Amino acid sequence: MASRTRIISQSKAVYVAPTGVLTNATTEMATLSGVMPAQLHRVDTFSFDVDIAGGRQDVREFGQLARIGTINLGDLNPSFSLGYYLGNGENEGNLGFATGLFAKTASITESTDQFIKGILDEDPNKREKNLFVLTVKEGNDAFASSSSFSENPTGKFTKTEITQNDVVSFGNCNFESYTANFAVGEIPRVDIEGTAENVTFDTTSSGLYNPSLNKAGGRADTGQFMLGTPSTGNMDVLVLRPEDVTLSFSKESFAFGGTNIGDMHVQSASVEVPLSRTPIEALGSAKAVAKPLDFPINVTLSVSALLKNFDEGQIDKILTGSAGNEVTDITLKVNGETGSTAHIFKLHDATMDSQGFSQGLDDNETIDLVFSTQIGGANQTGQGFFYSGQNAVQPDIYDPKAGSAGSTVALNKTGFNAGFFYKKDNELAPYSPTEDG
Repeated sequence: MASRTRIISQSKAVYVAPTGVLTNATTEMATLSGVMPAQLHRVDTFSFDVDIAGGRQDVREFGQLARIGTINLGDLNPSFSLGYYLGNGENEGNLGFATGLFAKTASITESTDQFIKGILDEDPNKREKNLFVLTVKEGNDAFASSSSFSENPTGKFTKTEITQNDVVSFGNCNFESYTANFAVGEIPRVDIEGTAENVTFDTTSSGLYNPSLNKAGGRADTGQFMLGTPSTGNMDVLVLRPEDVTLSFSKESFAFGGTNIGDMHVQSASVEVPLSRTPIEALGSAKAVAKPLDFPINVTLSVSALLKNFDEGQIDKILTGSAGNEVTDITLKVNGETGSTAHIFKLHDATMDSQGFSQGLDDNETIDLVFSTQIGGANQTGQGFFYSGQNAVQPDIYDPKAGSAGSTVALNKTGFNAGFFYKKDNELAPYSPTEDG
């Protein structure tokens, strides 16, 4: 552990991983840790809070004014906030969201899977995640390791670097909201809110234990692992630009009238996916036995624009006719630096929830619009929220031949290097120093 006077952003990197043993049942996989941390790129904010007192209950009785002790009767559920510039879809894939594409060499295809299909399907690799926040030696860039470069994200820290690193690990993370923000003069970004079930603090980046908890509240023993060296990433894009964002509607006018949504100067747009959960607790269990999503899930698109033209209509048709029940498909498309499509956010069968007009003296009249759609079942394609990213999620497999002629992932180099894995050992047993190098 290195002595520091302060910690700033230059020394940080954030990783994400599945929470447990992978579904690959090969003999080799059975001897490896199921935790494989992939780095998240373009991260610019991360914060967390551990409310220890929230689940604490005082024990008091007659005969004494002050409490005689305290006990914790509920999950701690530390909260976290994660923000990053929208890149190429790699972050979304690694976070467990359906991206519609799984090969970097292919052109973008529109996804037919609900954005949260992995959660709806109870996929163990996607419904929950582990997060890891690395802190390197003070004064050093996290990306400055001798083995840290964009084409080698699986490089290892040196033995000296490992002893100078700290890691904060978050187990069983549930994402409770996903928001993509777009605005004139600002870099498109994503902000995520969530909760975890456990937080561990380590003064090394090697020989880490899985921070996930099992249903009994004990640590899920899946062996030990290490964090690979972080880098700026080979994302084929630095950041995306607001001028490359377009918003279109399949139906541009509604019977009740108002703004012409097909002809307005959009200033900002925000897609919000709420993913709140209600814990299910039971006697005999120290933690919630399940944390199902709260339904219905109303995905909203909020748009602020400069008003140009009106469409005719009258609002009372909402009460006397079919107006107000009309739907439109909304497509928010983002192009990359080469002009090719990098992201497609699509709301199928969205309804208009509100439109607000505002006019000040000598100012441009503005319109604020809110649309919503509901996420359906995992296989429903006619309604809901769908996302397509240009680059793929790293696969949920371990391939010891990655990059070789005999590998199924040799061409796109998406296999995992063994440097991300340690062999399983006895619980709490140390590793051989030879495996650190």
